Amino acid sequence: MTANIAPSSATAAVSQPEDAAWMQTILNTVVDGIIVIDQDSSIHTFNPAAERIFGYSAAEVVGESVSMLMDDPDRQHHDEYVKRYVHTGEKHIIGMGREVQGRRADGTLFPLELAVSETRSGNRRFFIGIVRDISERKQLEQAIVDASEMERKQIGQDLHDTISQQLAGLTMLTQALHRKVAQAKQAETTDLIPDIERLADLTSTALTQVKNISHGLYPVELERNGLGIALQRFVEQQDALFGITCAYESNTTASRLPPPTSVHLYRIAQEALSNAIKHAAASRIQVRLERVPEGIALTVTDNGKGLPTKFPVSAGLGLAIMRYRASMIQAKFIIQSRSKRGTKVSCVVPSPNDGDV
Repeated sequence: MTANIAPSSATAAVSQPEDAAWMQTILNTVVDGIIVIDQDSSIHTFNPAAERIFGYSAAEVVGESVSMLMDDPDRQHHDEYVKRYVHTGEKHIIGMGREVQGRRADGTLFPLELAVSETRSGNRRFFIGIVRDISERKQLEQAIVDASEMERKQIGQDLHDTISQQLAGLTMLTQALHRKVAQAKQAETTDLIPDIERLADLTSTALTQVKNISHGLYPVELERNGLGIALQRFVEQQDALFGITCAYESNTTASRLPPPTSVHLYRIAQEALSNAIKHAAASRIQVRLERVPEGIALTVTDNGKGLPTKFPVSAGLGLAIMRYRASMIQAKFIIQSRSKRGTKVSCVVPSPNDGDV
């Protein structure tokens, strides 16, 4: 069953039978799924590509609500979205592409790219959705992120387990040498004390820097004590390293979040702080991790100069990576910025319902 949608001006001269056959050929051969619904959300058209993507036959879905192809919360609110648009004309997804979660016939969820347009047939409105299954692309992207995390983890562990240990040993030997020279009280050795003290300071500073670098590459606290403690330690390090005010607040340990979710949130916080320090020239940064009705909210707020109209390459890439990481954990990601009034980066991720998260 297909909607009786009037032909466009470009095809108006074609006879109706030829036009119908031509349209049906397009619907049957296009690689993307095409779903046409009316303003009551009932499905009118479900092409073969949509059948392959969702696992339903057209006969099973035509006449049914399109919400059967959705996951919550879109399933719960779709009808009111359509009614609101019909009455107000306020567009939210019409004419824009976005990623959504689809639900197959077997109940499994999968990522979709969705683009929606509108057309009319007489006094009736129809909405045309073009969908593309992006499961393989998402799996590849996740594999790349996982490989990157493993590489960072390996480098961080190598720094922590080898170079840090060697520097720690060198620091201890230098301090012991300093004590021995100071106790000798011989003119020819006491002249060396300033040089030895300088060497001890340098090795101690190098040890601290290597530890900070290894922590940034591989946050040991994240694996040992969870996201909350790891963020707190990271913020304290930034406060000490850059001489600016970095504060951390939280009302949750977020201990029940899945490890991949914790890693993504931690990396988002890292990138947001880096942008605030390097590009926004902030002097005060606040990081919050809190339980909210929607789940777990991570916010990074600074008092810097706001987002520039033209991003440096590193900053623009950093924002893109933050958005991508948020999409990987189905999180809502928002950046609010005003010139010379600072920037607020927010990421809200759904969380488990039981226990403290």
